[in-house]
Amino acid sequence: MLKSHKKPLKKLKFGIEFEFFTLDESGYMTNGAEKLIQLVKKKHPDIYIKREVGRNMVEIITPPNVEIPYATLKAVEDFEKVIECAKEENLILYAYGTYPGHFTPEFNTDKRYLAKQKIFGKQRFAISGRCIGLHIHYSLPWGVFDSLKKIIKPLIQSKNSDSLVNIYNFCIAIDPAITTFTQSSPFYQGKFLAKDSRVLVYRGGKELKYPDGLYANHPEFGALQDYKATNTDIIQLVGERFDTWAKIIKKIGYNIYTLAKHGSILDNAWNPIKINAHGTMEIRGMDMNHPDIIIAMAIMIKFILKEIQEKFITVKPSDYGKDNPFKFDGHTIIIPPSSYVRNELQYLSAYEGLDNEVVHKYCSSLLQLAKNFIPKEKHFLLKPFDDMLASRETTSDRILKTVKKAGWNKDDLTPKEAATLALELSADLYNEIAVVKERLIHFLSE
Repeated sequence: MLKSHKKPLKKLKFGIEFEFFTLDESGYMTNGAEKLIQLVKKKHPDIYIKREVGRNMVEIITPPNVEIPYATLKAVEDFEKVIECAKEENLILYAYGTYPGHFTPEFNTDKRYLAKQKIFGKQRFAISGRCIGLHIHYSLPWGVFDSLKKIIKPLIQSKNSDSLVNIYNFCIAIDPAITTFTQSSPFYQGKFLAKDSRVLVYRGGKELKYPDGLYANHPEFGALQDYKATNTDIIQLVGERFDTWAKIIKKIGYNIYTLAKHGSILDNAWNPIKINAHGTMEIRGMDMNHPDIIIAMAIMIKFILKEIQEKFITVKPSDYGKDNPFKFDGHTIIIPPSSYVRNELQYLSAYEGLDNEVVHKYCSSLLQLAKNFIPKEKHFLLKPFDDMLASRETTSDRILKTVKKAGWNKDDLTPKEAATLALELSADLYNEIAVVKERLIHFLSE
């Protein structure tokens, strides 16, 4: 059994993935990904930009870095350079979870995309080209991941395998809060669905009362999952999911190993919380949003997960956590039962957001926990969340106010109205990046 360490067992790494839609200068969706990627690679070969499932989508990836503030600053600077390249190509980057208007995406023809289209059907698969998200990565605890085989190690009586379970369950518990803080998708295909339409159409399922979602018929691959009690339980979940996916792939005439992106049994999952083939905990359930929200979220998640891992803090599910979420006594963080998180909080977050008192309290409690672990002089980076809680307005709420002020029907946006809205929402993106850069530079100079 590993002994408690006074110092961190390893230098933990952190990374961010941004997804964007490409719009034309009039605000309509356009398949601008390929030409934008080519220009970025030509002018900035150090930026890791790649295509996504839709030809209207790009992804910027910041490789995991030990120095989290520097990694975050690099992400923002890359973001800024990509916007400059987009301008050269007469493109606009749209950085919210769903586009407000109706459109039919065109897809890249990679084998794995063609396979998913066969499995889910064209109508459901189209959802993947209409949603963009924010993904945050954080290193798994030392010694729990086999980087050669790309699997979780079956450890017994290990403080680090316990820590893996703790951060896994914690990340599931915070999902309703972090998706509320980042929600930016009130519209889908020209209609108002919920404060977080992306969560509905992407995850779907009975918990969200949305049977038409992408993963509604295959929740094991895309829904918010249950907590696990042990390292062995997580390994069993991964194995069972892989076996199920392999059978599905075989039925449609594909080879499972030719579709595995990184040659790992961890590749076949798109759940909000995912242990991936890079040896990181990937938190992938959030809407894409503007830089100040992204940075606040990155800093909050980083500091909490770092504290849990380095100090071997226990994360304990309890009924007490329903009324006292994220209560911390110096040794243990209390979280609500997973059934409550998945069946109630997830639903309330997606449909009502901060209008709901329970969700507001839940978000406030998570933010307070983060402030316990973040030096007071750094709290200014969390200001976007303080402002949200005070005004009870997320990005989705602000988008809805813009539509109401314009006098548009939120249940039936015309293509012109949607394009105008998209342009207005994207107008200040470049200036916002400059402000966030100043904050990060100040953070690093402290």
